[in-house]
Amino acid sequence: MSTAAVAALLVASMLAVGTAATVDDFRALARRRGLVMLTVAANVIILPGLAVGLVAAAGLTPEVALGVVLAAAAPGGGTGALLTLHARGDLAVSTGLQVLLGPLGLVAVPVWAAAAGQSVVPAGGAGLLLVGGGLLGQVVPLAVGMWLRRSRPRIAEWVHPVARRAADVLLAGLVLYFLITGVGRLPRVGGAGVAVIAVLVAVSVTPVLLPWLGSMPQRRAVAMTTGVRNLTLGLFFAAAASPTVVLTVLAYGLLMYGLCVPVALALARSKPVAVR
Repeated sequence: MSTAAVAALLVASMLAVGTAATVDDFRALARRRGLVMLTVAANVIILPGLAVGLVAAAGLTPEVALGVVLAAAAPGGGTGALLTLHARGDLAVSTGLQVLLGPLGLVAVPVWAAAAGQSVVPAGGAGLLLVGGGLLGQVVPLAVGMWLRRSRPRIAEWVHPVARRAADVLLAGLVLYFLITGVGRLPRVGGAGVAVIAVLVAVSVTPVLLPWLGSMPQRRAVAMTTGVRNLTLGLFFAAAASPTVVLTVLAYGLLMYGLCVPVALALARSKPVAVR
């Protein structure tokens, strides 16, 4: 039942993103190839690779290590665009990157989980169904949302808030469900697990400090997009694992928002450099 709820959350999230994205956003992003390649590398290779190294160095238990890697390897979190807006970043860049990273994460998560010595995809047809179904669950509602935005803008204006509200309610409900059913296992994350998560979250927002990455609004968009992981995608794979894995993903989320929200608010108080 919880797996079905996570799948519904994936669909609602991507539909909300699709009704906010435009073809012009993608065209503008396509002209920034360097920015795209660096952001994809940071989200799909560097951060999850760092997570695999840190969980091994810290000697975390297999369940906690898997939860950390699942969260770190899941890019394209839906609230990254919202925090970009608060941080006065380039919203078009954030939205375009989010759309690009969502499907990539569906492949990256099980690959990095395997690199950490864990398997989150069942063997045979069941695994193919899980990954294929998850990919369709992201691509199809995304395509539908973008089509509505282009061809039926009035309908898209109605669908967007409904889909976003549905995603928010589903996520809140799932978090509450997993916390109630597994709160007794929270201490299993441990101090070392919390420290590893804190390091990963801090590293993920460093793009805002890299002047060679682009203009300040672009860097803010990349930082917020990289900082906010796709917990929905992480839970999609963690739902079939133990409650400790799920709670570790949620612990990552708490620290993630605990740092990213203050960073976004601090950036909002400074005027970004105009794009030339």
